[in-house]
Amino acid sequence: MFTPHTIPYRIIVFVFFISLTIFAQEKKSIPHIEIDSLTNILAKESASDTLTVNRINELSRLLLRVSEFDQAIVHAQKSEQLAKKIKYKFGQATAFSILGIANVYKGNYPLALDNFQANLKITEALGDQRDIANSYNYIGIVYLSQGNYPLALEYYFKTLKIFEELDYKKGILNALNNIGIVYKNQKEYSKALEYYLNALKIVENTDDKQSTSMAYNNIGSVYQLQGNYPKALEYLFQALALKQELGNKQEQAGCYNNIGIIYKQQENYPEALKYYFKFLELALEIQDKPSIALANNNIGLVELELNRVDSAQKHIEKALILAKETGNKSLIRDFYYNTTLVDSTLGNYKDAYQNYKQYIVYRDSLINQENEKKSLEISMGYQFDKKAALFQEELKTKQLQRNIAFVGIGVMALLTILVFYLFKLRNKKFKIEKQNLELQRREVEILKENEQFKTRFIANISHEFRTPLTLINGHVEVLKQKGDQQDFSHFNEIEQNGKRLLTLINQLLDLSKMQSGQYKLKYQNGNVLNQASMLVQSFHSYAQQHGISLILEHTESAKTLPERQFNYSSEALAIIITNLISNAIKYTPAGGSVTTEIDYKQDKIFISITDTGIGISPNDIPRIFERFYQVDDPKQRTYAGSGIGLALVKELVNLHQGDIKVESPVEGGCTFTFWIESAQTEDIETTNAIEPNNDLPNSQPTPAATDESENTELPLVLVIEDQSELRSFIVDNLGQQYRYEQASNGKDGIRLAKELLPDLIISDVMMPDANGYEVCETLKNNVATSHIPIILLTAKAEQKDKLTGLQTGADDYLTKPFSLAEIRLRVKNILSFKELLRKKFKGNTMPTAEETPELNTRDRKFVDDVTGLVEQNISNLQFGVNTLADGVCLSVSQLNRKLKTITGKTPAEFIRNIRLEEAVELLKDGESVADTAWAVGFEDSVYFSKVFKKHWGYPPSSVKK
Repeated sequence: MFTPHTIPYRIIVFVFFISLTIFAQEKKSIPHIEIDSLTNILAKESASDTLTVNRINELSRLLLRVSEFDQAIVHAQKSEQLAKKIKYKFGQATAFSILGIANVYKGNYPLALDNFQANLKITEALGDQRDIANSYNYIGIVYLSQGNYPLALEYYFKTLKIFEELDYKKGILNALNNIGIVYKNQKEYSKALEYYLNALKIVENTDDKQSTSMAYNNIGSVYQLQGNYPKALEYLFQALALKQELGNKQEQAGCYNNIGIIYKQQENYPEALKYYFKFLELALEIQDKPSIALANNNIGLVELELNRVDSAQKHIEKALILAKETGNKSLIRDFYYNTTLVDSTLGNYKDAYQNYKQYIVYRDSLINQENEKKSLEISMGYQFDKKAALFQEELKTKQLQRNIAFVGIGVMALLTILVFYLFKLRNKKFKIEKQNLELQRREVEILKENEQFKTRFIANISHEFRTPLTLINGHVEVLKQKGDQQDFSHFNEIEQNGKRLLTLINQLLDLSKMQSGQYKLKYQNGNVLNQASMLVQSFHSYAQQHGISLILEHTESAKTLPERQFNYSSEALAIIITNLISNAIKYTPAGGSVTTEIDYKQDKIFISITDTGIGISPNDIPRIFERFYQVDDPKQRTYAGSGIGLALVKELVNLHQGDIKVESPVEGGCTFTFWIESAQTEDIETTNAIEPNNDLPNSQPTPAATDESENTELPLVLVIEDQSELRSFIVDNLGQQYRYEQASNGKDGIRLAKELLPDLIISDVMMPDANGYEVCETLKNNVATSHIPIILLTAKAEQKDKLTGLQTGADDYLTKPFSLAEIRLRVKNILSFKELLRKKFKGNTMPTAEETPELNTRDRKFVDDVTGLVEQNISNLQFGVNTLADGVCLSVSQLNRKLKTITGKTPAEFIRNIRLEEAVELLKDGESVADTAWAVGFEDSVYFSKVFKKHWGYPPSSVKK
């Protein structure tokens, strides 16, 4: 029983060729006048330069687009040889890619693979990541064409990885489509659908209707293969609607055919005929003979299903005639087969037999042709493997000889060293043991002396700090009484920070007393539950300011404490709870909670304080109560500490005959639990609970004044500083001649820098999420932000820290505390320096590297890259700002901002200057005005003359050789 051959329109294959071609996304009719024009230009010239190579490559591309593959190969080979001769690597790589494309179209896959691998070798040497990705893509196409799906996927995934790193949307889209094609050919339809849907996500929110329609078409084809016809129709109709908007009649015809096939598979023959006839109508309109043949064939098969045999015979015979005219053997084979079906149905068995014989002839011819290709590929592969095996054998022999020599030398060297070592070891053994004993004794003595010195030093310097702090706070009180109301916010900040520093000094003194054994607790007999509760509740408003819930819980046994005798130190309890609660609030994000639970058991009071912050690393927990120990990871805790508070808490708990522990689960949060027991002493006071005096930090710093009508022409300064008070101080006092943006951590700073491209960045070094060095390195290594000057602020004043900052690309480095006048001057100087640099680019000619030595390496490279890209495309009429932005992997707005910041010119002005400079040189060499206009990318010589005169002040015709 024969099965009819319904031929689907191969519109899916267009996605395959999108990746293959480097010049268009759909088949276009190229006027032969362009080919003739380039041919004439090349015939007149005999120069061997890069411009000639580019012109030959452009001619080869045009020949590809009109399917003149042999001529394209001839010219591309000529271009490759010339580029190799003048060492023009980019032109040579382009020629190899064109040769590969032409050979793929011709089915010469081994040659195509050689061409693309040669292209890859050159692009890797040049280092352009986008070109390398395109080379991988070409190689993947060859392997796909050969049916080597594992290798095709390997190269397509390499392509996808590079384009994702470059964030190049078009490249990502093509890679996803090609991966989907491979999985579809392997009948892994779910994976194919996954990648096609990812491609659709990329193009749905763009104006690229061509790519969007292609994505819909691909998804519909997979659903068709899965038998999910409703879904397939849904996506094919969406594809059809977009193609109708685009006016692409050839692809509209393909959609009509594919929709007709689905309706035929559903046995909905009226609808199938409807769309097949629409397919035929468009095919006739655009005079596409293969499509006309397909339409007639598919209509005939539906008529055959409806038992309208005469009509079926008429359409299929017409399809066969057209297929013979086009010379498409695969179509002729299938149509002979379908003609056999019609003749059998009509009872014309003799004709059916003759047609079937013709079908066998064409089928065998295609099989033999395919076998010849496979044999050629196998033969070439065998020769390559044979040469590789011989080379490997020679390499192994040489490596063996070299290894034997190395082993001999190594053995002799080891024996010599061993004898010498044994000789020396015996003599040094007794000396080393004696020295070790002496060193151990000295280490113990030094540790004791260091500990005593640190204790004395901390005690002495803490006392010295108290006097100037007293004076500072006293003067602030006087200023608050006599100063202006507008200065009160500054006075309050000074007072709060003075009190905070005084608290730290008192804690240092207490620790010093404890180390020397001079600190004594004063006990009292009172309501310990009431005082502990009051201490916790005193933080209620502070927690509310930070958006944190403060919860206090008493167990049933704790509620009996007022009825019991419990001796405790009120001062110690206040210090312990204040430190633990304030830490918990500091390290808990807004929306979190801090819970305090008070319990009483076994004559001991237990207090647990639990927060919902990010917790503490297991590596830091054993050392968390050490003096001056700080978690050296800004990502772990958002606020810096002194390393004093928890050490003081530990000492006080131990003095109170108790203990403290900390728990931090992996999922986050932290719990501090301490217990103290009732003191057994006769020196006890009976008193009421003492009100705590908590100097809490001001959580609402005065915001910087902002001007709603700020001048957008003023330079934009981005301030990245995790301390809000210092951040506001810089913004308030740097000056009104700038605009400001602020970020509270490195991660937000990097994001804002990429979005806003400020004129200057001032960044702290020690910050959460990303420190200043990481901010500097990230921005300086990003092509969009590398030009932005960065000033780093830090409390680290050592020379090695300054060198680290400057090595990451920082333009300046200031240590805290810094002078306000100094930072103002440095900001002004950097921005003035940038303005002076832009003035050097204001002329009609581009300054050379020697004329702009102050331009840093990164910015010089960027200007050179942009200049090189323009020069490579100087004769390309379609080259403009969008193409230039794609070439340097920037958006148009980013390119405009960056180029204008460095040179003072817009991208359009920059391109025009380079083209007009080249035009002068060509005119001096004797080129005509018309040829010069064409060579520098102007289609209209009259318009070129007008632009030339406006730029240089004289017409191009006046330039003398």
